[in-house]
Amino acid sequence: MDGRMRPYLPELTIRDYNIYQWYLRGVLHQLNVSYGPYSCHLLQHNGVLFALLADSLAGREATCKNVRLPCTLYWKPMMCQTQGIRLAAQVEVLLGWHKLQDRRWDELPFKLRVNRAIDRVMLRRAYEKAVQENPALERLFGQEQAQAIVQMDLNAKNYTVAAEPMSNIYGALYSTLATDDPSQRKSMRYIGSCVGRVFYLLEKAGRVVDDKRAGRYNVYLVNGIDDPEAALENARRQSLAVANDLVRAYGMLDVKLNKSLIDNIMILGLRHAVEPLDAENQPVRWELP
Repeated sequence: MDGRMRPYLPELTIRDYNIYQWYLRGVLHQLNVSYGPYSCHLLQHNGVLFALLADSLAGREATCKNVRLPCTLYWKPMMCQTQGIRLAAQVEVLLGWHKLQDRRWDELPFKLRVNRAIDRVMLRRAYEKAVQENPALERLFGQEQAQAIVQMDLNAKNYTVAAEPMSNIYGALYSTLATDDPSQRKSMRYIGSCVGRVFYLLEKAGRVVDDKRAGRYNVYLVNGIDDPEAALENARRQSLAVANDLVRAYGMLDVKLNKSLIDNIMILGLRHAVEPLDAENQPVRWELP
């Protein structure tokens, strides 16, 4: 799992599919307008869910209109610039920038070093603009990085403790999408914490071999699990338990708009990302860009 939460297509209605596509194009358009065309390739589909949640929890109706897609001559229907879409674009830029800092330069092949250098140069101005617009989000990322360094220095064996930095950052991000209702903010923080923990467990399971070769901290290696399949099975087992907790917290939310679409992503989409549902028999072949 690469940090994306997308709809589970076999259970998605055409109406919800169109809404998702309109929001996807809306976030891409916002990235292009606010941070330049190069920032569009940062979109990892977190932003689409963030925009949907922010607007749907607040009951903000987005207007759909035809706009030219970034870097193309095609005009497509997309959601107009809402508060949720603007926040989603800021989050995508900051997430994309900090993802560039995750691995050390000396661990990358030459080609990836060149790509990393180009990305840093091309995205720096977009990152600085996003920081100026929302400095509170940048402080969250800084705190998460500091916590992650502490966990690596301690060689933490406890999975919950090791996942805490990413769990905290996603909890804080999701809480910003809620309205001023304290109970909604609390539920959204818990949901984000669950999502962050799932991302961490699956990401670390996928990097067991690379981390072992590089002598880098990995919570599975510290617990004596150096087989990729065993690590993935462990991650899936823990992630399914976390996903069940997320569903219980999500059930307490009052989603005013697009509920069936958000239900699909938060329940079926996350479950499918952890462990594919009907992996051998999926009749739907839609493609989400």
